[in-house]
Amino acid sequence: MSVRRLSSYAVALLVVLLGFTPILARAQTASPAAATPVAGTPTVPIASGLTNPRGFIWGPDGTLYVALAGSGGSNPATEEAPATAILGPFTGGLTGALAKIENGCPVAVATGLASTADALGEVLGAEDVAMLGGELYVSVDGGGPVHGNPDHPSGIYKVAADGTTTLVADLSAYLRANPVKTAPGDYDPDADGYRMAADESAGALWVLEPNSQGVLSVKPDGTITRVIDLSDGHPVPASIALVPGGGAVYVGMLTGVPFTDGSAKVIKVMADGMATDVWTNLTTVTGLAVGPDGILYAAEMSTGNLPEAPFLVPGSGKIVKQTGMDTSEDVATGLMLPVSLGFGPDGGLYASMPAIGANGGEGMIAWVGGATPEAVPTSLSCTPIPETLSPAMATPVAATPIS
Repeated sequence: MSVRRLSSYAVALLVVLLGFTPILARAQTASPAAATPVAGTPTVPIASGLTNPRGFIWGPDGTLYVALAGSGGSNPATEEAPATAILGPFTGGLTGALAKIENGCPVAVATGLASTADALGEVLGAEDVAMLGGELYVSVDGGGPVHGNPDHPSGIYKVAADGTTTLVADLSAYLRANPVKTAPGDYDPDADGYRMAADESAGALWVLEPNSQGVLSVKPDGTITRVIDLSDGHPVPASIALVPGGGAVYVGMLTGVPFTDGSAKVIKVMADGMATDVWTNLTTVTGLAVGPDGILYAAEMSTGNLPEAPFLVPGSGKIVKQTGMDTSEDVATGLMLPVSLGFGPDGGLYASMPAIGANGGEGMIAWVGGATPEAVPTSLSCTPIPETLSPAMATPVAATPIS
């Protein structure tokens, strides 16, 4: 999910977009190095050549999987929604993908997933990956008629060993039939199903719906249940992590414009829909992870935010560690719009970035703290997966992050 999409959950989105356009232009036309952290804590890239990387996990055998939102396409939308008037026109395509990382570079696991770009070229597509009961699942919110992909709904898909995908939960249809209490001003019925977390104890996936402000439970048989409706006040739930042992999740809030520092928080959501605050005084939370010691870590996409457009400050992203109910300790600073967070099997803490501007494969996953990586690729000059690039993109070139 892009910064455009995350910020669009606030009614005042249009101001953000107009003010952020120069930054978007620089991110999409600069060299691949523009996608790297620009200041602050040194990081160690472990994967590059990623077309709008989002959520990632490690499989039982240590394989690193990452959802790639792709780069949209050229198919016109066949349905309009309130979001269309603010962000449109949407143009869809099948450039989303699930990839695995080999020697620091992406290798396609499943391609042809729905992806859409708005008028500024920002993208929704494959947003997260999870493993439940030994099966791989990918969440996709770039599908549906509003996004120019009427035959490929947004939802949860199961990924077979041969790379074919099967729709498990049609979230485009679900949201139309089950709207939340308070629809946002930029309501988009196809922007459903973003981050997710596998809960083996419940035999289900916890799934976020940031635009409509809800948390869902999705079972492998396709049963969908809204666990909680958070639409009152529009907190923009944008990150999720399973509580150790299962049965509940931590949900991090992005908040809406102007993204005031300290206005975001993390809540704990139980299976019965009860929610409590567990960490406050945060800013633009886009990623959550639970450390080996049970301590919470958060990715703050942008800090020191401005009171007026463009609000966000590129290169100001942070990874923070919880030290109290309303206190944090910096783990990494000066990051370029981090969008997802996770601990690897080596005990290292990793982040995918940037949240916008990697439409040509400039994205990466980097070590940002915790145990030092056991293995770092000797070369990170990677070519993006061709299927993730819009036909309008130039021939892909090697994308080499610089730490």
